[in-house]
Amino acid sequence: MRRVGIVLSCVAALALLGCDGDSVSERERGERADALFAEAMAAEGRGDTAGAEALYRQLLRQDGGMASAHLNLAILQHDLRKNYIEAIHHYQAYLDLQPDSEKAEMVRGRLESARALLVSQLAAETVAREQRALETERDALRTQIRTLEAAADDLRADLAAKGKTVEELTGKVAALQKLVDAMKSAESETVVRLESELKEARETAEKAKAALPDPSGTDDLIAAVRADAQRMIEEPDGGQAAVNEATRQAVEGKADEPPLAATPTSGRRYTVRPGDTLSRLAREAYGNAAGWTRIRDANRSTTNPDGRLRAGETILIP
Repeated sequence: MRRVGIVLSCVAALALLGCDGDSVSERERGERADALFAEAMAAEGRGDTAGAEALYRQLLRQDGGMASAHLNLAILQHDLRKNYIEAIHHYQAYLDLQPDSEKAEMVRGRLESARALLVSQLAAETVAREQRALETERDALRTQIRTLEAAADDLRADLAAKGKTVEELTGKVAALQKLVDAMKSAESETVVRLESELKEARETAEKAKAALPDPSGTDDLIAAVRADAQRMIEEPDGGQAAVNEATRQAVEGKADEPPLAATPTSGRRYTVRPGDTLSRLAREAYGNAAGWTRIRDANRSTTNPDGRLRAGETILIP
């Protein structure tokens, strides 16, 4: 209400100035005499600012050159609405219409005041907008910081978990390496032991092999035993007569010396070759290895008692 009072005081002051016929133009007096203008003034008196604005705007739509309507609307916008842009517009319109009015100086002062207030208002609005923008940006940055901090916490937790996993894996690797080293050491000792045992086994086998009797001699001996047993079964004197006869002929020199043969042949002499045995010679000469005793008996005076032959000696194949 105080602001309305100030506006009404300004309008009243302008009206008083208008009462002097020498200081107020005839045009302004005519404008104030308009019924619609009077209604607008009455609305202002009642405090109906919106109604007064509407009536002044209606007057200006009907007659845009009504200086008094421009001035009163400018004062309302200036003092009550704080709409300095519109106030400046209507102040300037009034001065354009009434540049020589006694109120022109006062209007110019109010025009400058409105301009200064507009600058301050725009600056304040700019600052407020910037502050709002900065606050919005701050809020966005705070949100981003919270998001980044949460992500950083997740990364720290993930890193800690991976670090623990790496530590566990490192421990397992160390344990496995220790086991591998132990196995290598045990394997090396086992290899050395097995090689030593293998060497001893080979030496033992060689010794056992060297201690074995000649297989051919063993076979001959077995065959001789079997032939003697057979002869004792078949011949009443066990074949002793044939042995005695061969011995007698050899001693008395009555037996003819048979010629040498390249292969064991009955009735001929034969030079023993390496690998020859009595059973082999009997097989080649008679077609039966059991006849070896005949060869042995015919050569008792020259062959070894055990029946083994020596390479290079000459024997009779009877």
